[in-house]
Amino acid sequence: MYPEGWLIAPGGRSLLFFEKDPMNPIHEGYIGLWVVDGVGSKQFRYKKRTYAAKALDQWSHLSKLGWRVVEERDQAA
Repeated sequence: MYPEGWLIAPGGRSLLFFEKDPMNPIHEGYIGLWVVDGVGSKQFRYKKRTYAAKALDQWSHLSKLGWRVVEERDQAA
């Protein structure tokens, strides 16, 4: 199953958004990178398509490096 949600970097400067592909939600999705520009401001950088296994590995790896889950209401912007 594809992970969904936001992860924020330990320093708070980067956000990754994991979302399912609506046409193939079990096997594929997207990872979007956002950069936090300041208080209450973020800027979209890019979005890439990836398989569920790769996204789960990425999510797990980043969590071990100190990235944490952010609720949508708690985001920087």
